[in-house]
Amino acid sequence: MKNLLIYINPRKWFDKESEIFFKIQVDNSLELGWKHEDIIFVANFDYEYNGVKSLIVPDNVYCKGFEKSTKCNAVIYLFDNNLVNDDIYWCHDLDAWQLEPISEKELDLDKDAGFCDYGRKPLWQMGSYFFKNTSEDIFKEIASRVKPCYDIYRREQNEEYALLYLTDNNINGINDRIKRINNTYDFGMRKIELCYQKANKPLKVVHFYPYSEKKWKMNPIKIVMYGMNEINIPLMNERLIKIFKKYGIE
Repeated sequence: MKNLLIYINPRKWFDKESEIFFKIQVDNSLELGWKHEDIIFVANFDYEYNGVKSLIVPDNVYCKGFEKSTKCNAVIYLFDNNLVNDDIYWCHDLDAWQLEPISEKELDLDKDAGFCDYGRKPLWQMGSYFFKNTSEDIFKEIASRVKPCYDIYRREQNEEYALLYLTDNNINGINDRIKRINNTYDFGMRKIELCYQKANKPLKVVHFYPYSEKKWKMNPIKIVMYGMNEINIPLMNERLIKIFKKYGIE
């Protein structure tokens, strides 16, 4: 399995926070047993940390209309340039933090791709997903429907709603080609009690931005690291907490 990290910035460099996140991701992945060669870092600039070097892509892979959809463009670039092999690829945001080892056996991915929903609602999440080399057309269908505007329901026409459109209408038989993955692989910060009930334990991936205090009206570290949430349970394990503290996030 490949661990796919993507960061493309028009300034052709990391912002300060994202560079810290990337270093945590690499340290964390290596500690969890990922091999250097299985950690793929896609960027539009040259960078190397702890033996993981960027695979450089053109600046136009960046999605100007909706930044978060850049991952989808990058995946398509990998397909177009024959850089996707027979492995399962785990693509995830820089702020989606792996807690425990993930095996191909537990995923049981007998489809072309696997996506989580939010746990609290059926909308697909695109912050952490798995795909095979047979899924190229799925990502191209998603990308073709991403637009820098809103639909008639005032929803962003981003990659998550694009995938929802594809599955609601079973475009090209997509519903037989993707698997709904448990939300343990992309555990978010809203309605934690409901999501925790639905998630397989132990949690495998917790998804949060450490510096989004204004959004959550509380330092998210308190929610995740210290269990100041509705279930009164820390969502991070001691192993990952130690890595965060190494970088002064506590």
